[in-house]
Amino acid sequence: MIVRARAPLRIDLAGGWTDVPPYVSRAGGAVVNVAITLYAHALVRPQREGVRLSALEHGSVVTARRAEELRADGELALLKAAARRYAPPGGFELVTRSDAPAGSGLGGSGALGVALVAALTAARGERRLPAEIAQAAHEVEVHDAGVRGGKQDQYIAALGGVQYMEFGDPAVSCTRLDVPFACLKELEQHLVLCFTGAPRSSDATHRGVWERIERGEPEVLRALDGIKACAMRMRNALVQGDVGRVGELVAENWRYQQALAPGMQTETMQALERAAYAAGADAAKACGAGAGGCLVFLAKPGGDFAIAEALRAAGGTVLRFTFDGTGVVAWQASER
Repeated sequence: MIVRARAPLRIDLAGGWTDVPPYVSRAGGAVVNVAITLYAHALVRPQREGVRLSALEHGSVVTARRAEELRADGELALLKAAARRYAPPGGFELVTRSDAPAGSGLGGSGALGVALVAALTAARGERRLPAEIAQAAHEVEVHDAGVRGGKQDQYIAALGGVQYMEFGDPAVSCTRLDVPFACLKELEQHLVLCFTGAPRSSDATHRGVWERIERGEPEVLRALDGIKACAMRMRNALVQGDVGRVGELVAENWRYQQALAPGMQTETMQALERAAYAAGADAAKACGAGAGGCLVFLAKPGGDFAIAEALRAAGGTVLRFTFDGTGVVAWQASER
């Protein structure tokens, strides 16, 4: 019997970076994000003996006689960490793929961790709540695979919907926002997502920001405080159904985000933003860490097509999506 799982990626509308240590330990974080219908997928299939891990989008394969022999480093580190911690009985194959480019800034590794934990624990016959899967996926990524980061990606992938999240150290509180139907559909219709063509350089960007926070640089701490305030106001704007205010806060969040580190906005991102604004965009921001990956734009009513065409002409790749209200799901399927 095959077990499959999928977990949605996300667009962070406001608050990204404030869920990441060491800021979250200093001041607590707040994030507003929305799950989208681009997914990380995981499949677990029993086999007679041994362990085989493969990531379809990379063409990478790792094998071992037993899961406990896997070392959570190097190639496919996240798969190895999850397989080692949550190996089902006997031999098995673990296969993953993603609907979005690597380094897109859409929370792909967090969503993949959620899909991995969901698929592997289901293959073990275990039932876990979404929040439990999110916490387990964060532990696998941070503690086992050694990837430093926050928690928003795992929790939105597990829970789905539009979420307002508050982060402490280590507490997490998630509230699904009751966004008026018209506002939700306007955003779904008029948010335009564009991959810049270059994966975000997250390691260098993260290190630079972390070092500035650890040094207590006032400019960076003020910017993070501003980003956190944007998330709090974004929550109110969404609940009130104020799409115009949502756009203002998206743009304000991006201004604060660019103050975190040099190179947060690359030349390619600048060119795409200029093209989108010339075509009538109301707002723009980087998804995730910035410095590459995806940009999200808010179009005026009826203007999404013109913006998408302008972005394609400028060399971007437009990613189509709707909103996901379900979060992670796992199910069994028979071999065919």
